[in-house]
Amino acid sequence: MKITQLTEARRPSPLVLLPLPYDIAALEPVMHRDVVQFHYKTLSKGYVDRYNAGEGDPEFNRAGALLHNLWWPQLRPPRPNNQPRGLSRQLIDSTHGSWDNFKHSFTKTALDLQGSGWCYMAKDGAIKTLTNQSWKNDVLMPIDLWEHSMNPYTLRKDYIKTIWQLIDWEAVSQRLK
Repeated sequence: MKITQLTEARRPSPLVLLPLPYDIAALEPVMHRDVVQFHYKTLSKGYVDRYNAGEGDPEFNRAGALLHNLWWPQLRPPRPNNQPRGLSRQLIDSTHGSWDNFKHSFTKTALDLQGSGWCYMAKDGAIKTLTNQSWKNDVLMPIDLWEHSMNPYTLRKDYIKTIWQLIDWEAVSQRLK
């Protein structure tokens, strides 16, 4: 059997990019519509398309597709003072003591990540990072720290401070069930 036939035989089902559960402009002003449009329609879709076409590094593209399929559905229109509820809140309180402690720890971990990647809350409540595009089975709530996810001229610290307004905690809690 040729190597290409073997590779194709082992390739899992094609990936799909989940549709946005909101309008492109719905995340403003935290995330500008142009940022969402480029990030979703070009970059996120690109991971799926390259993976399905067998182009580039399959693990990189698979991880990018999987992470973005968690990322986009966990966002919602901005809500000031947005806080976790339900199972998300229980997990945060049990592992970090409080929402404020969690945000402080998450921000520190995210700021310590050099370069591009992701910071995430794991299914056990731990705060972890992923460098570049990589995948771990314990990802519960990822925050995209690639520069293209931020509005132009936004510092990472400011981005992390405002991204909490967009988190749909019900969507995160559903992943815990």
